[in-house]
Amino acid sequence: MLALAAVAGCSGMESVTRVPEPPGERVTLTPELKQLYRDAATGSGLVNSLDGYADLYLKTPKRKAKAYCTVQLRKSHDARLIVTGGLLGWPVADMLIRPDSLFVHDMLNNRMFVGRNNPGNLEKILGVQAGFGQLTETLFGIPGMPEPDSAIESVRQGSGKVSYTVRFVGGRKLLVVDAASKALEGMTLFDSSGRKSVEFRFIDYRMQPSGAGQVRVPKEIDMDLFKPDEVDSSHSLRVVYDERVINPSSLTISFRRPAKARVVNLDDVERMPWL
Repeated sequence: MLALAAVAGCSGMESVTRVPEPPGERVTLTPELKQLYRDAATGSGLVNSLDGYADLYLKTPKRKAKAYCTVQLRKSHDARLIVTGGLLGWPVADMLIRPDSLFVHDMLNNRMFVGRNNPGNLEKILGVQAGFGQLTETLFGIPGMPEPDSAIESVRQGSGKVSYTVRFVGGRKLLVVDAASKALEGMTLFDSSGRKSVEFRFIDYRMQPSGAGQVRVPKEIDMDLFKPDEVDSSHSLRVVYDERVINPSSLTISFRRPAKARVVNLDDVERMPWL
């Protein structure tokens, strides 16, 4: 990621929190456990937009780095990351991420990277080969749980935690829910062959104002990605929010393409120089 190169270094990197171990005892899916699943799923529909400030930690086989970002999100529409660096906090990169396209203004070199939004191009600019949904769920901290309770295949319970194995199109999810708070603490996705593909952790939930009410959201969100030949993840993105506004009454994501920047097609770039 170009901005991480600008504010680079391993200082400030912290160890990654692992997904809570699923409880060991398999139990029957009771009406109470179905309701707990529905309660945990409800939170995913309460956050539609976000405007805040966060530290982003990137870890890849080639580098570890940290950046401070302004984060603006509109669910299913677009995300904008404005990355600052140096003691004065000058902006060094401006990124607009849409479901179908990417625009990255490298302010240090006055270059404009443009390309399709696909896992390969996201890896070029962020260092993690995520999909649009995976990236925005990491930034939101509220993952989608659209599957009905009829999709639950098995349940385990113990030590105040409940884990649900849920089928979805393309594979299965393992969800770990805290029984007392009804908060989703971890989510692991497996593909149709049973291979782990991505792992999320949601840590330090806090109540935040949202419209006329409040919503509980995690302060820290971790995402680990697993490539087909990997047992352990080698690419991770960690987001720790300093402050944010949930569902702001008026959020306009205004990204202006610089008129004089040299345009570079992301699809034609084999490898970014900063990774």
